[in-house]
Amino acid sequence: MNMSQVVAIKSDTDAWELDVLGVPFGGPLNGRDTDGQYFSAATKLYLDRYAAIPAVYYHGFDPDTGKPASEPQYIGKTTGYEVKADGVWFRVLLDKANDYARRVWDAARTGIAKASSGSVAHLHRVAADGHITHWPVAELSIFDAVGKRQPANQYAVALPVMKAVYAQAGIDLPDDIEGTDEPAAEAGAEGAQQSAPAAEGTDEPAAEEQAQETTPEGVEMDEKQISEVVAQQVAAMLQAERAATAAKAEQEAVVQARIDDALKAQKAQHDAELAAAKSESAAGRRLPGEGGAPYVSQFGNIAKYDDLDAADLSVLAGLTTAIKSANKGSGPSEDLRRALAVRVAETTGDEEVQYRSTKSAMKMAGMPLKANELNQSTLANYGDEWIGVTYSTQLWDKIRLATPVAARIPTVVVPQGSESVIIPLASTAPTFYKMAQAANLAANPGRPTATATASQLGTAKQTLTVAKLGAAVNYTGELEEDSLIPWVSELRRDLTAEAAEVLEHIIIDGDTATEATTNINDIAGTPGGTEAFLLFNGFRKLALVTNTANARSAGTLAIEDYLETVKLLGLAGKNAADKQAVSFLVDMWTHWKSLELAEVKTRDVFVAPTVENGMLTNVYGYNVITTPNMHRANQDATYGLKANASGKVDLDTAANNTTGSILAVRWDQWRLGYKRRMAFEIDRDAISDSTVIVVTMRVGMINRDNEAAAISYNVGL
Repeated sequence: MNMSQVVAIKSDTDAWELDVLGVPFGGPLNGRDTDGQYFSAATKLYLDRYAAIPAVYYHGFDPDTGKPASEPQYIGKTTGYEVKADGVWFRVLLDKANDYARRVWDAARTGIAKASSGSVAHLHRVAADGHITHWPVAELSIFDAVGKRQPANQYAVALPVMKAVYAQAGIDLPDDIEGTDEPAAEAGAEGAQQSAPAAEGTDEPAAEEQAQETTPEGVEMDEKQISEVVAQQVAAMLQAERAATAAKAEQEAVVQARIDDALKAQKAQHDAELAAAKSESAAGRRLPGEGGAPYVSQFGNIAKYDDLDAADLSVLAGLTTAIKSANKGSGPSEDLRRALAVRVAETTGDEEVQYRSTKSAMKMAGMPLKANELNQSTLANYGDEWIGVTYSTQLWDKIRLATPVAARIPTVVVPQGSESVIIPLASTAPTFYKMAQAANLAANPGRPTATATASQLGTAKQTLTVAKLGAAVNYTGELEEDSLIPWVSELRRDLTAEAAEVLEHIIIDGDTATEATTNINDIAGTPGGTEAFLLFNGFRKLALVTNTANARSAGTLAIEDYLETVKLLGLAGKNAADKQAVSFLVDMWTHWKSLELAEVKTRDVFVAPTVENGMLTNVYGYNVITTPNMHRANQDATYGLKANASGKVDLDTAANNTTGSILAVRWDQWRLGYKRRMAFEIDRDAISDSTVIVVTMRVGMINRDNEAAAISYNVGL
């Protein structure tokens, strides 16, 4: 989905005004959004027909349940717009009397507000390639993007909902948008194209014009008669929709019955074959055990993939797709596509959420989403886009979630066509003053003399830039699908595990300095230039170098070292006041040493157990995360994963590395951004009979300010 930006702007009054990227051009998935669609400068938005577009909270959905609210929340209106290179920006004036408007205003000031435009379902048009050609912008939704509340490029809503929004906003809905209205969730792009259009450039009459044709020429009608005619039209429309729905349901029932009968027949045949096999086995004693029979797979034609889960299958499909793009193979076979589709379609629970983007891409390709339908469908004409969505999403999620460090950092997407993203920040807060009671009138215009002293809300920004991280794997022998099947699970496991550890190492130890004796991971030498820790600056670099006031030398380890570390986070440790937002990170050696502390053994500091299953979990109410990836650059057999007395790693003299570190991190003050989730490239070398698989991703990280991390180094071990 696109990163729809919302920026709180300065104002000469006390009004709440926002600049909102409501119609972003392009998308993060090869120029498209998660639905496979995209806006462009050529999209017709019909902004001249909607003079004052209402601003709505979250498209009228309840923010907690994700279901339609009892009534949509009108939070303000647009006062103008401007077309820029990245899309159409709207100026929005929020209604300060609305609680949801305040919620959006606070979110915009902290950089977590998002937006997406809304149109009436039967008016938008989408080309076969996903280009949204017609999108009358009828509403603009803004909300705090937390958890599952995330924006898409666009959102089509039913006409009755749009009428309710305009009625609540006190704005006249344009009188030429009536038509056959199909809910966006059911009709989709194809349904919208079949609905009766009313936007400029269409060739079918609007519903209002059709209603006028039913009125006798020259007869004037009063309001009651008009209402009756409208009611008749609505009743007829609803009846037609019900009839169409019933016919569709009846047709689907017939098709499903045929499928069920075929499956029953197939199951009966399998049962008969299984019974015969058991009988033959018992008679001939050809199988070990007590008359057992071989496993009979659910779908015989994809049985060779039974040992691979959906993530393994998606990687295998990604590899064979890359081979095809290099003109060295035919790409994923029909059986592989079918096996992957069946796995994805059968996922439930938490795993189903991870494949939401894949199912959306499959739907865009016109694929059925039931396993039994997939098994009997011919996939030859379906596109490969959904396969790419699957393996890129799954590998990134597994790489991030395989480590507790990366998974805790909020993630942002770098927009298409850009190597960086600007994150707006609130800076200096307004100043509060003591106010006197108003006693006098000003000379002109006769209002009471002001007693409030004005101040400004400071603003700032941070730029998150991505860099490339990659690895190469050589595979000897013929790179064909059949030979890859038993190997792909090990490949994915190694990719996921190693990428997760390296990503955690960069997040903690990252330092982009390349000059001699300046990099905290090679303080006595000069980095070669290809080390992973050069990707971006991490937690330790901020505390040890960028803001040395947030670093202290510990010496002999004491329980107070943990407390003194969090006290470095801001003036008097105020950034550590929220214990849910801060955690300790310790290296392995400091972890083992901490277990020897008397306070940990006797639980004097924390009333609940601080040691669980031999691991230190809490100190002073803060979570403790033990990581083997701190000081990872030092792999010496004796002094490995330790730092020198200044908290930095000496790779030239390993014996100088004898100390550990206690790192305190404020998670919400960091952003982890990605541009490319995961990409495969294949190159075949016939002379050596080998194949190289190159895997790359583009990722970056930035801190909000210099109080986002603190460290106690030189911890005696």
